[in-house]
Amino acid sequence: MTHTSSENLAEALKLLEEAATQKKDELKGLMSDKYTHLKNVIVETETGLVKSLTEARHHASEAATHAKEASVAKACEITRDVDKSVHQNPWAFIAGSAVVGLLLGAILGRNPK
Repeated sequence: MTHTSSENLAEALKLLEEAATQKKDELKGLMSDKYTHLKNVIVETETGLVKSLTEARHHASEAATHAKEASVAKACEITRDVDKSVHQNPWAFIAGSAVVGLLLGAILGRNPK
């Protein structure tokens, strides 16, 4: 049985179409794998970033709490020291307060002309 050129051409086109379909399916599989891998990498990176940010926020919160507690303790210590000094030598603080009051009264009581 002899094939005519049109039959040969049709058969060749059919073979090319089958090969193209196979290659297309292979390419789809490869692209799907690559995109899946890329998606997994992005999800892992996002998860790591969220974890790092959560830890950083926690550490910052702890540092702020510690700084607040330290400043309150230092303020209480300074207050006790000043109170002790005032009780040991009250006249010096009374004179100092009077001088500061006079200076403020003089500065604020001026008549600007």
